[in-house]
Amino acid sequence: MKKTLAAFFLALALLTGGAAAFSDVDEGLYYAAPIAWAVERGITTGTSEDTFSPDALCTQGQILTFLWRAAGSPQAEALEAVSLNPAFAQAVAWAAEQGILASADVSASGGAVLFNPSAPCTRGAAMSFLWRYAGSPEASAPGDFTDVAPNAPYAQAVAWAVERGITSGTSEATFSPGETCTRGQIATFLYRCLNEGGEKAALPEEVIPQAPAGPEPEERIQRTYTGTGTAHSLGLDGSEFTSAGEYEAEVSVDVYSPYEAVFTVKVPFPLYQACAYTVRFEDPEIPGKGYHFTCLRRDEAFSDILPWVGDSVQFLFSNMSGEETRADYTAASQEEGRTDGVLSWRVVFTNGAGNFTYDLLEGLRLSCRVDANQVPAG
Repeated sequence: MKKTLAAFFLALALLTGGAAAFSDVDEGLYYAAPIAWAVERGITTGTSEDTFSPDALCTQGQILTFLWRAAGSPQAEALEAVSLNPAFAQAVAWAAEQGILASADVSASGGAVLFNPSAPCTRGAAMSFLWRYAGSPEASAPGDFTDVAPNAPYAQAVAWAVERGITSGTSEATFSPGETCTRGQIATFLYRCLNEGGEKAALPEEVIPQAPAGPEPEERIQRTYTGTGTAHSLGLDGSEFTSAGEYEAEVSVDVYSPYEAVFTVKVPFPLYQACAYTVRFEDPEIPGKGYHFTCLRRDEAFSDILPWVGDSVQFLFSNMSGEETRADYTAASQEEGRTDGVLSWRVVFTNGAGNFTYDLLEGLRLSCRVDANQVPAG
């Protein structure tokens, strides 16, 4: 059935209305039509009633949820095999079943799919997900970006996506596969992939109203710990925060699951005044029993003052009692307020890969210590 003129104008009206509904989506920008299309199709929603946040960073869990909705939100057959935030469980289980998640994207424990939906969705990852969703088609020619090695896991996906016009390089010679995508960019990639050419990509002949997609997946905090501690400054800026002073620090830990938490430390001086942020969970009745979580952060401001070996940001976890604690984990810095003195980092432990979970923190006392003279061992 050919699309009628009336259906065409209905589709145009729906798309234009969708774009105009968001106060932060300028209709003159490249992502306006894709966002309107994605919202009208129930693939995504706004971050509030009148905002879409097109410049906010997109996670891998979010793009998989968008693809899952585009496929009709099918019920995953092996949902019980997924161990992660329930907001993303259906989408990730479906993606694993469909081969959209490669073996390199997940690990397994006891048959469970282990995947971090909070990981940022890079340009390389986005193209890989879309490429696998499309059936892993071959590009007619290999890509020629200097920062995409021929044997990179996303090389074929990037070559295919560029050939299809889904994306382009960040310059004539580079693709920047490690750069994190924004919500506006992901909506645009989806639009170009699903709305142009190919049986899977084609829109229905007529615009069919669909039920709202519901709110975007959100991480739910299971519990929050708070505490205080001491902070020491390097005294670099000649302010009232001298190197001889001791100041109060605040700490909070938001636990999202037995394996995932976000640590936030707040000090009264800018972050470049200190380099070691340690969070302690201690047993109030048994001295020396508990756990340490430390973020070591190098700043150019003290590059000539403190020697430093290794990465500019490092993360440490230890059992204070000296008992062996087997635990595999990943850690990453969150958005930080460099001049506001707020530092956050997320630590995700691998389910089944050790004997530590955040449930062990129950009943322990939380405190923190911020130092200006601790140097990483290497």
